[in-house]
Amino acid sequence: MWPPRPFSLCTRCISALRTTPSRRLLTTTTAAPSTQPAAHALLTTRRLIALSGHDASHFLQGLTTANIRASLLPSQGFYGAFLNAAGRVLHDVFIYPAGSPGPDAKGGDSKEAGFLIEVDAREVERLAAHLRRFKLRAKVTVRVLEEGEYGVWGLWGHEPLARERPRNQIGCEDTRAPGMGWRLVLPGGTKPEEGEDDKDGARWGQERSVGSYEVRRMLSGVAEGQGEILRETALPLESNMDYMGGIDFRKGCYVGQELTIRTRHTGVVRKRILPVQLYPADSDQPSPETLTYTPTTGSTAPSQIAAGPSSSFSGAASPLALPPPGTNIWRVDPKGRSAGKWLGGVGNIGLALCRLETMTDTVLTDGGNSWLPQHEFKASWEEEGEGGKAREVKIKAFVPSWHRNTRRNLGVDLLAENTRGTS
Repeated sequence: MWPPRPFSLCTRCISALRTTPSRRLLTTTTAAPSTQPAAHALLTTRRLIALSGHDASHFLQGLTTANIRASLLPSQGFYGAFLNAAGRVLHDVFIYPAGSPGPDAKGGDSKEAGFLIEVDAREVERLAAHLRRFKLRAKVTVRVLEEGEYGVWGLWGHEPLARERPRNQIGCEDTRAPGMGWRLVLPGGTKPEEGEDDKDGARWGQERSVGSYEVRRMLSGVAEGQGEILRETALPLESNMDYMGGIDFRKGCYVGQELTIRTRHTGVVRKRILPVQLYPADSDQPSPETLTYTPTTGSTAPSQIAAGPSSSFSGAASPLALPPPGTNIWRVDPKGRSAGKWLGGVGNIGLALCRLETMTDTVLTDGGNSWLPQHEFKASWEEEGEGGKAREVKIKAFVPSWHRNTRRNLGVDLLAENTRGTS
């Protein structure tokens, strides 16, 4: 492990850091509302891999950023990632303890260790091949579950009810951002059960499309899948995995650990994935003050979207075209290098990898911030095909309030770690 950078900080200073209020960020979204309409959606964008065998826990421990603790219940799944040797993200995943996986993966008493690994549906075969590559003599079996064999459900707006579910039901709380709800893994054709006193389904809310889940996720600034967390390119800290609880910085060695630990102790994360809003480049419309979702014509209407954290909805259809993934973001008055990179979106919102001190008022180093309230940013591209039309939209980045709070807490913990290491 990379040795921690020495700090000289007394316990009184650490205590002051814990109690001193953080500076208010101007470019931020509002806090998550205390109540949200209950809803659930089948996440067809996700697939499952069954990993079983005597060495399953030890095998995963050496490959993932999360700590694989012993004696976990099926309801104690967790978020993590697989990295390559250079510390770049291969796959973002949820891992569920499941005993003996497959048709018998009901969380019952099983003498054989087993896990279900949830991954981007388009990447499931590639992750399975990655696991088999490291198998060597480990006593593990890797099997990609067929589509429809098991399904991953997202539930939100009824967290107290979700906590009442049986301890042997496979799933977990989605702690990546406030208000993200819960995830459940259910046999194919099965839906979240209604209570006996809930004939109309109000207990779990209405079933929504996966698009509803995607909009809520983007409004919260949560990237998911290799369309947004680019395979072998994205760094885990730039993808907010440290903020979202996907990295255990105290666990032993795993593939890609060295760069991740080095960045935490000695580096500064200058870019992060943030929620952004698009608005017309050819009008005098001012930049938006709050992150507001407006669907495009023919997309999911506002009435079909369960309200997510840090968001509001507009009834008018958005005529904006979305930039192609990977399009660079620049200042409207071109100055210096690229300010960020567009990753993907829906309607008039999306996610982008943003330079924090250029696109927001975040201060990382003394005198390093160049952002001003009047600065505007744009993405320009040409449509595919011969004679493609030139397109341009303006882009406003928002720093979620949970980013600010998490960054402050992680900073205090890091200072305390380094102080203990030098005392």
